[in-house]
Amino acid sequence: MATPVNVLYEFGPFQLDPPERLLLCDGQPVSLTPKAFDLLLALVDRSGHLVEKEELLKIVWPDSFVEEGNLAVTISLLRKALNDDRGHHRYIETISKKGYRFVADVKKHDEHEPASTPITSVSQLALPSPPASTTDSAEMVTPSALRNVNLGRRIMLWASCAIGLLAVIALATLRHRSEAAPLTDSPIRSLAVLPFQTLGTGGPNKYLEIGMADAVITKLVNTGKVIVRPTSAIQHYAGTQLTPQAVGREQGVDAVLDGRIQRDGDRVRVTMQLIRVQDGEQLWADSFDRQFSDIFNLEDSLAEMAAQSIRLQLNGEENRKFTKRSTDNPAAYEAYMKGRYFWNKRTETGLKKGLAYFRDAIKLDPGFADAYVGIADSYATLGLYSVLPPKEAFPAAKTAATRALQMDNTLAAAHATLGFIYFYYEWNPSASADEFRRAVTENPHYAMAHSWYAESLAARGQYPEAIVEAQQALQDDPLSMIVGSNAGWTYALAGQYDRAVETLKKAIEIDPSFPRTHFRLGQIYEQQGQLALAIPEFEKAVNLAGDDPYYEGSLGHAYGISGNEHKARLILEKLQAQARQQYVPPYAIGLIYIGLGEQNQAFQWLQKAADDRSTSMVFLRSDPELAGLRTDSRFAQLSQIVSF
Repeated sequence: MATPVNVLYEFGPFQLDPPERLLLCDGQPVSLTPKAFDLLLALVDRSGHLVEKEELLKIVWPDSFVEEGNLAVTISLLRKALNDDRGHHRYIETISKKGYRFVADVKKHDEHEPASTPITSVSQLALPSPPASTTDSAEMVTPSALRNVNLGRRIMLWASCAIGLLAVIALATLRHRSEAAPLTDSPIRSLAVLPFQTLGTGGPNKYLEIGMADAVITKLVNTGKVIVRPTSAIQHYAGTQLTPQAVGREQGVDAVLDGRIQRDGDRVRVTMQLIRVQDGEQLWADSFDRQFSDIFNLEDSLAEMAAQSIRLQLNGEENRKFTKRSTDNPAAYEAYMKGRYFWNKRTETGLKKGLAYFRDAIKLDPGFADAYVGIADSYATLGLYSVLPPKEAFPAAKTAATRALQMDNTLAAAHATLGFIYFYYEWNPSASADEFRRAVTENPHYAMAHSWYAESLAARGQYPEAIVEAQQALQDDPLSMIVGSNAGWTYALAGQYDRAVETLKKAIEIDPSFPRTHFRLGQIYEQQGQLALAIPEFEKAVNLAGDDPYYEGSLGHAYGISGNEHKARLILEKLQAQARQQYVPPYAIGLIYIGLGEQNQAFQWLQKAADDRSTSMVFLRSDPELAGLRTDSRFAQLSQIVSF
């Protein structure tokens, strides 16, 4: 049934104008792709009636062979444009296995009948403004009036617009002949892959949703041809109500890949779409419907679709990296996905749960290299956070990372973790630098490798190089709390305190509950002599972290130098009592003695920290909290032990 060209439609706050190909909401234009507009028009024109999928495919894609997945994706885009609630659709109803029905009340108006409300003004239609003598830009007109406006005025309007536009184009051509291609042809240089929505039997599965995204991210990253936000950056978007465009803006990427997996028995249907962040335009959509064989074939198909969406051209070596698998054991892979999920939480409980799952994965597949990297990361982080003594945590981490590299020497994460161990525990600057450089060679946009490398360079006094690495880490993962706090610390070590404060405050705005950013901000305020600002930040870090001994040591140090000896000694007594029951880093106790001005005790505990290989000792020469000790001859002796 052909749609009359002189018919206008109204439903809810929306007006649909087929001749102008306009959808307006309360007088404001709503952005739709051409296919989405055609689909909406077909449904609205048949409002109240079931429109079968086959009919819609013929109407919207008359000269193309497309699968139902394209229709489903376009329906999803329409619902988002109409703000159609997921729980109770007010506009588009899905008729299972048949098609769709437009269920809202629709009013039709012919060309000579005004709509019940004004639609827009000429200026609101995003046309260039005509000369003042030609029209009144504030005039409100109906669709009918808009199309019946004086012909001479319309000709003058469009002529002036065209002349102005041609002049701009000509000037731009003369000045910018070498500029890049239009936006629609621009390559996608950065991408975020959202956790896949899982539907069907068993309901949503957060591990599978994130695991599928992780598999696609890993394969795309392995090519080295596109910047992809890491899994840790997108994990919290599982089940989000944010649109892909909103996520893309938060992540600072060119495009977002959004997909869903629907399982029905032994059948699986996948739909994916690529959304350009700048304008929300759907650049690509595809789907497949097939029998489910195993999770790895599904991942391969998803990755191939993702590569197709951004038009990746791969050579032989790049294709080998793109298609490689670390395990063929589904149970081991599921355990690994759960391990990464918990490890990314960066809490003591999460780290311990993650470690247990990684161990399960190794039991199921002893040749699973990525699971060994997970074990290495877990032990290294448990050591850094003082959950385990360094001499227990870091050798275990090194064994696991080395084992992973024996299986696959191209694993960037394993090289980065090994560099982390050489930096924080073995105090071996050349070895750590080699491993960090190898990590970023294998994956140039691995944010944590750049972040750790930045800190190691700052610890050695190589500040310009450190700042470059910190900036690269922030660029690769701009919303990462740990990357942001590490960058702030790097800037502070380099003496750029204003920049450090700005970086940490931005991180705190994103997530005020992350303790490390408050801890680093407190250190910087203290160095600037602003104890009234420093102490509250240390207190927040302690409260958020649940009595972390490092944070408590810094709080006790700040109390001491502020003259609040009573509170400083209360924390000192608490840590000393706690040390009799569990591991407490000697460095933390030494900090409190420094704050109290008791240098003999301070050096005794710092010596214990050196023997213990406490991770903070790596910043011995640059940590501002130790400034009061550097004129003492014992400090030079201590510096010889810590050779980093």
